[in-house]
Amino acid sequence: MDHVPALGAMAALVLITWLWGRAGQARLAKQAEALEQMLAKFQSGQELADFLETETGQRFMRQLESNPHGMILGTLSAGIVSCSIGLGFIALTAYFGDYLLIPAVGALAVGIGLVAAALISKRLSRQWESAS
Repeated sequence: MDHVPALGAMAALVLITWLWGRAGQARLAKQAEALEQMLAKFQSGQELADFLETETGQRFMRQLESNPHGMILGTLSAGIVSCSIGLGFIALTAYFGDYLLIPAVGALAVGIGLVAAALISKRLSRQWESAS
């Protein structure tokens, strides 16, 4: 019974992470469906090629390109939020005892890992941009 707060906190972290992942999957599925519907409207490859030469087609293709800066910022944001949650759990140990140290350390570890990943990605992105 002593570990109920820690287990509840860990369950909440797992649920938040799962929901965040599902939201990303739903967004990607919606984008794929829109792309499939758009491609189905063209009767031939020539029609598609003509469309891609237009301003609208070029704007559409830019939307499909990966956005490394946005991904890095998203990872950094998630890391900061996770670290904040971990620090919040540490603060709550004053009221609930040491039982929240387990989720606190877990959240901090994930947050630090995400921040490190974002910083490494930023450095690699700069190196790859300067190399090309």
